[in-house]
Amino acid sequence: MPFFGSSHWLFSVKTFVAAMLALAVSFWLDLPRPYWALASVYIASQPLAGATRSKAVYRAAGTLIGAAGAVLMVPNLVDAPLVLALAMSIWSGFCLYLALLDRTPRGYVFMLAGYTAAIVGFPAVDTPATVFDLALSRTEEILVGIACASLVSSLVFPRSVGPVVAERLDVSLQHGRDAASDALDPQTSTPNDAHWLRLVTDVAEIETLAAHLSFDAAVERRSLDRVRRITPRLLMLFPVLSAISDRRVALADLGGASERISSLVARARALIAAVEAIDREKEAAELRRDLEAAAVVSADADWRALVEASLCLRIAELLDILLDCGELTKALADGSFRPAPLRLTVESRVARVRHLDHGAALHAAFALACAIFACCLFWIATAWPEGSVAAMMGAIVGSLYASQDDPTPSIAGFAKWTILATTIAGVYLFVVLPHIHNFETLALALAPVYLAFGLLIASPLTFRIGLPLAIVTPTAMAVQELYSADAENFVNTSLAMSAGMALTAVTTALIRRAGAQLRARRYARANRDALVQAADPHAGNDVRLMGLMLDRLFLLAPIAHAVEGRLPDALRDLRTGLNILDARRSRNTLVGSRRRRIDALLKHLSRSFQIGAPGPSRAALRAIDRAMATARNAGDARLLLALVGLRRCLFAAAPPPDQSLLEAKVA
Repeated sequence: MPFFGSSHWLFSVKTFVAAMLALAVSFWLDLPRPYWALASVYIASQPLAGATRSKAVYRAAGTLIGAAGAVLMVPNLVDAPLVLALAMSIWSGFCLYLALLDRTPRGYVFMLAGYTAAIVGFPAVDTPATVFDLALSRTEEILVGIACASLVSSLVFPRSVGPVVAERLDVSLQHGRDAASDALDPQTSTPNDAHWLRLVTDVAEIETLAAHLSFDAAVERRSLDRVRRITPRLLMLFPVLSAISDRRVALADLGGASERISSLVARARALIAAVEAIDREKEAAELRRDLEAAAVVSADADWRALVEASLCLRIAELLDILLDCGELTKALADGSFRPAPLRLTVESRVARVRHLDHGAALHAAFALACAIFACCLFWIATAWPEGSVAAMMGAIVGSLYASQDDPTPSIAGFAKWTILATTIAGVYLFVVLPHIHNFETLALALAPVYLAFGLLIASPLTFRIGLPLAIVTPTAMAVQELYSADAENFVNTSLAMSAGMALTAVTTALIRRAGAQLRARRYARANRDALVQAADPHAGNDVRLMGLMLDRLFLLAPIAHAVEGRLPDALRDLRTGLNILDARRSRNTLVGSRRRRIDALLKHLSRSFQIGAPGPSRAALRAIDRAMATARNAGDARLLLALVGLRRCLFAAAPPPDQSLLEAKVA
């Protein structure tokens, strides 16, 4: 497969056409900085039409907010440079804080509002009376650029988001099958973290693409609902597969599963591993019935039988998840296909809600504000006329990579490609452009490098190279309708860009150290707090509570390599919470001493989670065993299997419960 395919070339040509259209319109409107319109095309353009339109809308909104902020701050604070620098730094930091909390493409509005204020405000410090005109022209140039990008993307071979989402879902479903097959493999003793990382990456991509569906005219509204139903099911594979692996380990410690259960596991693995397994409805239904029959708990079932029943229950859930995802994916790819009723009501167990990591957002916002303020102090101390460019670039690169745990390498990479971009701009400005006499020859002269930039942006492998080249080159070149070049100004501007990024990289490196470890500890504390709430019989909104724990697992998986051991802990916490909530639901059907025994268990667990102990006390283990006897006497198989899961989550190394205790009668 070639490094750049036909889709990359199509995107590059379309983007270049949109950029030249934006440049021509800017010349016609006599805008003061037409190169901003050109750069905006490359920033806003996406391979998918819906994504381009959504980014255009968000960019327009962010530009308006940021420009308004600059107009508000600069005239009122220009006589106090340090106060103005502090105000602009706080503004950018606060906007970044909001952007990082959002975690959707909509967050781009806040990020852009933050650094647009810097782009508009800092150059106007010497002439504050012109800040409104500068803000207005900046907004006009941005709007021209994004309008041209949206127009060309929508009219010239538009690429819809819907089929791409369906294709991505097919890949994700196959990754889910691979993870399931691995979990059921008798030769595999421990789950492979690579499966979790792949699934998390898949879901992140799908949710990002799905956010653009509402901006795609070719996509039906119900497609978005189907995607929203699929993603929590894909994420539920985490606790389900983890539980299956745990039960298999437990059975291995007990001498192995019975022949009947081993046969069911083998059948499930064969069905899931088949590429077209989702179409084998009859075989899946038969296996589902056999698993349900095997999950029935007899009155004299010993510990091994209980673990086997729990395993069968989780395998049945796994089949339901994969079948539901397959049906919904088919419906998304083919609008005429009507999916069967969903088998597993995931929505009654978890909701797809996002964890608000205020600590990480504040940390990143503080680092950005400090970086911008450091650039401003450097500008004020040196009285460098181009110091505003340093502060402006600090705001831009500090915002673009703030979502990373360690943005310093990315900022350094941006700076490296900025040097190449300014070199290219210098060659054009002093060698090529003096020989250009009309718009047609200008477009021809720009075509080679800008087509190359488009190719680099189109490929995920080279996006980080293409983006700085496409942003910095037109800015440094400062293309105008009438040619003008100032070597001293060009050199100063180029040096100021590098200085701003260097200061931002150093400041960020000093402030944002040990980011991954810090995040992992915050997630662990938040999960413990969630378990305390889960163990409270009177707490409400259970599905949201588990949704938050699932989302924290989603956030933890990409940094698992830097926080060894945290991912299994988070999986165990999530399974613990789900089992506690299942036990609480069954508790509501009990009365008298039976209900009190479940309450006693919940109290033991809550106390252990509150004090932050490494694990629940032995008293909690005894409470679980007594609660299991209660569930057996009440004939509540769901409660009994939930308690089996809870015991395995919290006391995996403990010996099996005493059979006489399990069979004890409860009044």
